[in-house]
Amino acid sequence: MSDSLDELRKQRDLQRERLEWLDREIAAQEGMLREEAEGEGPAEARPQEGRSADQILDEFRQSPAQIHKLTTFGCIVYFAAAMGILAVLAATFYLYVRSGQARH
Repeated sequence: MSDSLDELRKQRDLQRERLEWLDREIAAQEGMLREEAEGEGPAEARPQEGRSADQILDEFRQSPAQIHKLTTFGCIVYFAAAMGILAVLAATFYLYVRSGQARH
């Protein structure tokens, strides 16, 4: 039971960190919108200063469930492609052997 309590506390802390990050991102976006309205140019043209590496990496992080789903899909696609290639090779070999027998 202690493990589940620790896990719940860990998840709560992660959610708090995520909410704090969202608050910072919203504030930054609102600041950029105000600067654009004041005539400083588009937000994309200015470098985004003051962002930590973790904040930048957070934009690209995916949930483990999504990674698992994509990996499973990729494995199925590769397996199907391999089976297709194997079927083509087997059919080619069969036709080659069959045509060789007809000549003799």
